[in-house]
Amino acid sequence: MRRLLGLAAALAALWLLWDTRVVYPVRILVTFLHEGSHGLAAVLTGGQIEKITVAADGSGLCLTRGGWRWAILSAGYLGSMFWGSLILILACRTRWDRAVSLVLGLGLMAVTLIYVRSWFGLGSGLLLGALLASAGRWLPEEVNDALLTGIGSASCLCALFDIRGLMKTSCPTDATMFSREILPLPAAVWAALWGVLALACLAAALRISLAPGPKPASRAIW
Repeated sequence: MRRLLGLAAALAALWLLWDTRVVYPVRILVTFLHEGSHGLAAVLTGGQIEKITVAADGSGLCLTRGGWRWAILSAGYLGSMFWGSLILILACRTRWDRAVSLVLGLGLMAVTLIYVRSWFGLGSGLLLGALLASAGRWLPEEVNDALLTGIGSASCLCALFDIRGLMKTSCPTDATMFSREILPLPAAVWAALWGVLALACLAAALRISLAPGPKPASRAIW
């Protein structure tokens, strides 16, 4: 019940504060997860990342070469949902909160230094990564637990918000590019399909996160 109330509070706060400065850093972090998922799909299918850019308005771009185009285009929103769900599960079901924050922060800084090619993206990626790594290294588990719950919830919500937005915008999106390059069904069809898959992923994550039973006993990591 405590986990359920905590998740409900996090989701409600994010929903109400989504367009405010309070949630802005988390929205930028989710953009990194989205663009990084495109890049990871390219690498896993034999391609490579050319560059990643992140803008102050929360938009981003991942330029890749080679790989399976259908997997790369699908990976953005589904990847955001996957990483958000994984972070939620780790926060709710393990005592690895500090380690997860540390790894997430160091990973974000490494990706930023290697691939990001925009001034805002470079600065924000290094700053957010340093803050996450510092939280994992020096702050207590309870603080990292709340931080990761917020990040995981935001990533899941952002994926759903963006997929919903795909059906309304006329601007080029992952769905329109998928329709143009892979299979010429309406972009709304691909957006709806990704939405169904994202909801299934979220439902599975919530089921695991809210399963009965306490976390394992806490152990020192360092």
